[in-house]
Formats: sequence, C-alpha cells, structure tokens
Amino acid sequence: MAAAMLYACIDWWVERRIDREKSTKLLLIIPLILLLLSWSILEAISPSLPPFTKEDAIEFATTGEGTDIDLFPAKVGTWKGTFGGYQIERKTRAKKINKELYLVTFEENWSKGKRKGHYVMSYKVDRSSVSGYGGSGTTPPYYEKVLQQ
Repeated sequence: MAAAMLYACIDWWVERRIDREKSTKLLLIIPLILLLLSWSILEAISPSLPPFTKEDAIEFATTGEGTDIDLFPAKVGTWKGTFGGYQIERKTRAKKINKELYLVTFEENWSKGKRKGHYVMSYKVDRSSVSGYGGSGTTPPYYEKVLQQ
C-alpha cells in the first residue's frame, strides 16, 4: 500500500508539472542520484574481501570428496609413499596467472618394478570456481583401491 501511495504522489507531481509546462527531467535524475548514493554508501560500509592466495586456490581445488585430487597434498609440496607395492610421488603446485586466478597442478609419478607412469592434472582456480585446464598421462592402476579406503 505504501508503494501505491508513493506512485500516486509521483504521478500527481508529474501531472502537475506537465500541466504547468515545466520540465520533468528531474524525475529522471532523482532515481539515478538515489542509485549512485546508495551504491556508494554500501560500497563504503562493506568490508573488502581478503586477497585470494595460492594456498586458498589449492585448498579450494582439494575440497572435493571421493576424487583423485583428494590423494594429493593439500598445500604446495611433495608426498612420497607406497601402496600395493607401488612407489608413489605426488606433487602439488600453484602458479599465479593473474590477480585472483591460479593454475593448480597435481602431478603423480609411480613405479612398480618395470612398470612406470606419470599422471598430471591442471585446474584453473579463482575465488568462486574450479575448472579443468588439462591433463596427461595414464591414471595409476591402484586409484580405485585407494579411493575406496
């Protein structure tokens, strides 16, 4: 009801101005001024976001459940270990592309006797999304068993 009353008052005011052959440009300028004023007030009182770091990017990329990324270190670095007789080395790296965009790379080298493999996955990560960028190599044969544990 308040909005209807406001519209009625504005309509009455515009009609009176038109009848008196006065300009209605003010009617167009007032909403713009109110919009800019409210935007600048909200901008001034809103806290700024903290910078998005490579550590944040890696944490965001590794927060899935049940994926092969869960096996990699959740920070920049290397993990070495064994599983089912396989010697495994996993590396996590992050490279800044621009202000808040990182290329996060997960690399795995594995070997068992004469069998060797290399597996790489890369993702572009920003504050709100993770998207696949590329990958190469073969998925290690032990992944299904590791992910089931």
